[in-house]
Amino acid sequence: MSGLPRILTVAVIAAFFIVAFLGLVLSHSLPRNLHPTRDEQCEPLATDKDPNAAVLEPQNTWSNWAYLLVGAVIVYRSRNLLGAFVGLNLAFEFIFSALYHSKLTESMQFIDVAWIYVLVLSLIACAVQCVVIQFHDPARETERPVFSNWRFLVALAIAAATILIGIMIRVIRPDSTITTILLATALAVVVAFKYLWKLLSHFIRAIWPPELPDWHLADTVDIILIFVFGLMALTFRFSDGPGHILFDWCTKDEGKLQPHAAWHVTSAFLVLSVYDFFCHYFPEQGRVFTNWLADA
Repeated sequence: MSGLPRILTVAVIAAFFIVAFLGLVLSHSLPRNLHPTRDEQCEPLATDKDPNAAVLEPQNTWSNWAYLLVGAVIVYRSRNLLGAFVGLNLAFEFIFSALYHSKLTESMQFIDVAWIYVLVLSLIACAVQCVVIQFHDPARETERPVFSNWRFLVALAIAAATILIGIMIRVIRPDSTITTILLATALAVVVAFKYLWKLLSHFIRAIWPPELPDWHLADTVDIILIFVFGLMALTFRFSDGPGHILFDWCTKDEGKLQPHAAWHVTSAFLVLSVYDFFCHYFPEQGRVFTNWLADA
């Protein structure tokens, strides 16, 4: 499947999540928490001016559209299940994060944080596939699932496991910030695995050096984007709310950009940049916006 059929398929998937957003987030039937405890964001509640507002944090809610945009792009470009699963998880995070910020209930926060874990775990799984194992299910050849193929079934089981593990981690209720940082660190180690292996081989003679892939200009672009979006995302993430760590950008003015909303946008494009860098190791994964630089 390519060209217009593929575009239409991704459009239908995106339309499903858009309808879910409009039907759930903008609904007045779901419970709202009008007196939330928020340590990570300062956006004033919309109910301060409109007691019947369905969306309590407008900026922090609507900024989640960045997750759907990036998720749709990844689903479109991916050529295997685990890659597409990253894009789908971004789309689910679009819904769950928007639900939390629009209603601010504990149950919505639970699933929002849980799906952050699922998203990072799916990135780790995709990175292992691309960097270490370098296998893909037959979707690249057939452009459709092949349930009789063991590789597809393994990828499907791994995708399901990331959901189960992410929810289990959330049930345990560790500190969400520390847990996310640890998962992101694990992702960074997997992505840099071969280069770390190469470094160790210089100091330990018993370790044979790995064969590194060719480096292209597209890879340099990805690294720059990862650094830029990563730095911006961390800065926004830790500079909002009463419990800010870096800068005090907490603002009660709804007319000013909310740092947490900016965190949504920058973290979405950070995921896109990381995903694109997977193709440094495994081009079959399908590059995104740096595809035109691949042969440079």
